This record gives sequence, structure tokens and C-alpha cells, in this order.
Amino acid sequence: MKKSTSRRTGKKPSVACRMVPKRLVDLRATPRNAFTRGAVDANTRMILKMPPIEEPEIEAEDHDDDAPPSKPAKRGRQSAMTAVMGASFEASVPKEVIRKLEHNQSLAAIVVVPSPAWVGPMKDYFRAKFGGRWLLIARDGKARTQNGDVGSDEVSRDLARGLCVAGVSADATLLPRALLSAVDITIRVAVPSPAVLATAIARFTKRSPKDLPPGLGIGLDLHDIVACFRPGSGPAKIVERLQSATLASRGETVEDKLPDLKTAVEYGEARTFGLQLKRDIAAFREGALEWSQIPKGICLVSEPGCGKSLYARILARECGVPIVVTSCADWFTKSGYLDDVIRSMRSVFDRCAALANPCSIAFLDEIDAVPNRDDFNSSNSGSRNKDYWLPLITDLLLRLDNSMGSSSTGSPRHGVIVVAATNNPHGVDPALLRPGRLEKMVRLERADAAGVENMLRFHVAGDLPDRHLPEIAGMMERSTGAEVMALVREARRIARHAGRPLAVADLRAAMLTADKIPSKTDWRICVHEAGHAVTALAIGFGRLSHCVVGARTGSANRTLVQADANDLPTRRTIEDQATMFLGGRAAERMLLATGESIGGGGDEGSDIGLATEAIASLHLTWGVGGTIAFLGSRKDALEAVRYDRSLREVVEADLQRLQQRADKIVDKYRDAVVAVAKALQRRRHLSGDSVRTIFEAHPPVRGSSKTELQP
Repeated sequence: MKKSTSRRTGKKPSVACRMVPKRLVDLRATPRNAFTRGAVDANTRMILKMPPIEEPEIEAEDHDDDAPPSKPAKRGRQSAMTAVMGASFEASVPKEVIRKLEHNQSLAAIVVVPSPAWVGPMKDYFRAKFGGRWLLIARDGKARTQNGDVGSDEVSRDLARGLCVAGVSADATLLPRALLSAVDITIRVAVPSPAVLATAIARFTKRSPKDLPPGLGIGLDLHDIVACFRPGSGPAKIVERLQSATLASRGETVEDKLPDLKTAVEYGEARTFGLQLKRDIAAFREGALEWSQIPKGICLVSEPGCGKSLYARILARECGVPIVVTSCADWFTKSGYLDDVIRSMRSVFDRCAALANPCSIAFLDEIDAVPNRDDFNSSNSGSRNKDYWLPLITDLLLRLDNSMGSSSTGSPRHGVIVVAATNNPHGVDPALLRPGRLEKMVRLERADAAGVENMLRFHVAGDLPDRHLPEIAGMMERSTGAEVMALVREARRIARHAGRPLAVADLRAAMLTADKIPSKTDWRICVHEAGHAVTALAIGFGRLSHCVVGARTGSANRTLVQADANDLPTRRTIEDQATMFLGGRAAERMLLATGESIGGGGDEGSDIGLATEAIASLHLTWGVGGTIAFLGSRKDALEAVRYDRSLREVVEADLQRLQQRADKIVDKYRDAVVAVAKALQRRRHLSGDSVRTIFEAHPPVRGSSKTELQP
């Protein structure tokens, strides 16, 4: 076969067909009817007369012009690439469309494949299956010249001359615009489903696989799938490799276990969102729901350790879709050059779009690392930062729009659901949160007793009876998922070193620190926590959950009182809360000869810090402190008190009054405070019910009245 020079490129063409042509005909000298059985190659402009092909055999998309032609697969057995391509194409294309493609009439077609990796193999498969009469344009986006502005003149000329033209790409916008406007047939090849993979395995091994795991192959690109097909491997072994690769694509292994979203009550509103999304995706997969009707994203907000990253994995598994995990830091791993960073960010969405079957999840961790444009200042440094970041932020916003876009042929982002996470909601650009992008911000709170119990049940994995878990869960209420995991890990270590199975006593022991505390300090701590608990019960503030001293996880010494959520706070309830905060200092002042210690202060999260913030917000933020004007947000309250002398004097007067109130309460209930402190020193942790029982058994000093306890 002679080689000819391409009129377009001037390079020697490569011929990917395996069949030997009978004769060569110059395209320009050939009448139109000569194309009825000829084969036209986009690069060579040659016509190859070829007999029909029953079993097309293709290799990878990279070809070497000087390399010898590959040997065909053994008769009766398809190659791995051919088996996957054929099964995927036939599952995506109706038979009547295949008949049109085989017909001799002039046609314009587009084949949209799952990812750029599919472009070359699909081009080879299409040529081998439908003959050389098709002029094929394959664009994988690697070259800068591959865009819609290039090639339209040639496409229009070829179509006008009666040729068949097909474009193959993962992004239809890369194909010539003339082809997009004149297209007769649009084919969208889907990511192989388990049924399609079963067909491919049967063609490759001549044996059908059995018992395919659900979601097999979801999240795998073409080469990931083909790499699992090995000569000499049976169907079971190929399925095993595919399953391992599928789990690895989600950051899991075969041994990994994830909590069940149905029972994960600790996720609150996020759990409800996930279960509703699962139903919507199932309806979308069945064609009963349009993409426009599906929630497009969510931004999770919490303090560290509440399970944002874990939630994204649970959600992906629950919905049966692949997940791609990324962060702003990942985009900088190649280099800090802006074009490389933007290219890395875009590749995330490209991969998500390729894996969408029918949907995929992009998890953007630490989304606040992308700067909030409102924070750019006017300094020279800020201006330089702004000049660097604005193109990246703008492109991210556009990519989020694309990923939420319509299901048109030109939108390869169709089916991508974005889950973002942050510990700093104030650092997230508001434009990221608008409808159509991340859409809503959902806060993950520390778990209540039911949530902690569910997490304990998952981590103990049946090694303890469920009846023992509520007690531990009550003592760990308002813990994070990370703290629960650390507790169970420590309990298992205690049991392992003791040479026995896990016991509930190990969980109790794991809750307590091994550090030795001086007896005077220990008694002071117990009195302090008892003061909080008794003050809350005396004035009827909130729900007392538990008291703990010497805890290993979370705050070492804590008394948890949940405010009433059935009504909005008033000045009365806010002052009750501040009084409860000051009850620990009051117990030290009234019951210890040395008075109060520094343990009640020290930072914004201390008793004094919380009480100051609450009272300052009365006057600064909420309009219930005697003034109506809004002077600042709650997060600015402590800063305002620090620099506003008049506000500081008002807040100080209120705190002094409430401290005296707390002192009176402790003095009236000193017997109850001492009894709770002794029980806490002995047992180290008390449930709210236990504290209440002790409180009710020790009435106040004779002659006290309820009115004396009011502010």
C-alpha cells in the first residue's frame, strides 16, 4: 500500500484499519457515486474499498506511523478494548440508529464519549464497524487547536459533497461548529454499567460472569476498566479486579466499612438532604426526573471532626455514584503558575463529568481556601493577590455553573453534584453559595445522645450489646465523630492490652484521663462543675445532660446544659444562661476558703468569655438590652466590649448583678452542690438524671424562696 501525504497537515498519515484496501482512488478525481462503498479517512483523504467487518478489533488510541500493524486477536475472542467498546456502544445506540449509520446516505453524526481517554479507541471502533466511508474528526482537548473555531470550513465542504462526517469527543464544544449545527445523529456513549461490563467480560472470556456486585465499575475511566481484563483470567477474577478498582476510585478498599446514611441521625439536615438526593438520582436514572429538578450542591459547615469528609463518601455510596475528592491545595501540586492551577481545577470537573453514570459527586474540601473576594484589600499586596486569584475564582464559578447546567449536547458537565466543606463559613465567597452552584449551607452540629449512640454502635461493630450504649452516649453527648472514634479506639487498646474482648467498662475507662490530678485541684474542679449543674436545675434553665471531670476527649471538665429549642431566646433566658455560666465560679466563691480560681476564665470559650458574649449581645446585637439599635454581630461582641468603654460598663454591671444572683443560688443549695461534687469526684461522670436525683434529695436552706432566685 502506497503512502500519500495529507493535504491538510503535510504529514504521513497512519492507517488504523486492519483490512488491506483493494485499490486507492484520489478523492478529488472520484465522482460522488464512488463514495457508496469507499472509505474516507479524515487525515489521508484516501478512499479504501473494504468488505464488511463483523467483529471489529481495535487497540489503544495512540498510533505510531512507523510501527508495524498489530496482530489481530485470536479468532472467536475479542480484545479487551474491543469488548468494552463494543458492549458500551451497542448499549448506548438503538438498533435503528445503527442501521442509519450503516446506510449509504450522507450523514453528520456526533459521538460524545465519557472522557478524553475514550476518544481514540472510539474513533478506531467507529471506523472499523461502519467502514471507511466516514470522515472522522476526533478531539480529546489535548491540543490548543482543538476547538469549535477550527475545521468548520472542511466539514461544510465535505458534507456538501455528500460525505459522511462524524465527530468523536468527550466535550462536543471542541468539535467544529458546522458539524454541531448540521448534526443528524447524536450518540452519547454512557459509562459502562454492570450489565454492560458483564457483556464485555463474556465477549472477552467466552463465559458469562455471575453475581456482579452493585455499582461495579462506577467511577472507573476506560483504561482503568481495560486494565482489569487479562488474558487467561476467568470472569470471576476480572470481576474481582473491577470491584477492587471501583472501591479504590472512591478512596475505599474491600475491607472498608462506612456508616449507613439511613441511620446516621448525627448528620441531621445533611442526612435528610442525602436521602432525598438518593431518591432523586434513582428517578433521574430511570428517566422519570429531569436533571434540572435535582439539587445541584451543598456546602457543609462545622467545627473540625464532625465528619464532613466522611459524609461525602457515605453520600456517594448511598446514591451509588462515583466521587472525586479535591481541594484548592491539590490544584497547586503541579506548580503555582496560574494557568496550571486553573487547568488542574478544570480537570476535576472533567473527570466528574466523565464518571457521571448518570451522576457523580465532586467533593471540594476546605472551600474557604478559595478567597472571598470581599476580603481583598486595597493595599499593594492585596491588589497583587486579587490579580492572581480573580481569574481562578471566576473560572471556578463558571465551572460550577457548567456542572449545574442543562443536558444539552454542548454541556459535558451534566450530572455533576458538588459537595463542599469548610470550617470557616465567613471565608466562603457568597457567589459560590447562590442557587445553581452550591445552593445551600448546612451546618453539622456536635451529635446529641442519639447521634453519639449511633456512632458508638458503628465503631464497636457488634462487640458490645446495644443496651450498654445509651449510658456511654449520654455521657458523651455533644461529642464530634472524631472524638467518638478516638474513644472506641482507646477502649479497644485497653481491652487488647488486658487480653480480653471489648467491655463496656473499657469505654468508661477510655473516657477518663490517666493523668493524676492533685486532690485539692480535683475537688475544686468537682465543686465548680457541680455549681453549674445545680444552678441550672435551681433556675430551671434548659436540659441538664451530664457532668464529666477528667475526660480524655473534648473538654476535660464539662457540664452540658442544652437550652430550650422550643422558643426563641428572650432577655430572661439569656440572663439565665449567663447565670448558669457563672455558677461554677459562685460554687468556688461560696464553698472554698480560697475563693474562685482562674479556671472560669482564660479565653472566649471559658465561662466568663461565654457569659460576657451573651450579655454584650443583649445590648449590641439583639435589641433586648434596653436599646434597639443594631451595633454589630454577635461574633463582634467581645471586640466591641474591649474597645467601647460605655458598652463595657453596661456589660460589667449586668455581669456583677448576675454573679451575685449565682452566689445566692449556690448558697441556698450548698448541700446539693456538695453532694453532687462528692458523687462526681467518686464516679467521674454523672448523667443529668443522676444529678437531678441528688438535687431533689437535698432541698434548699429553710426560708429560701423562688423569687430570691430571679435576676
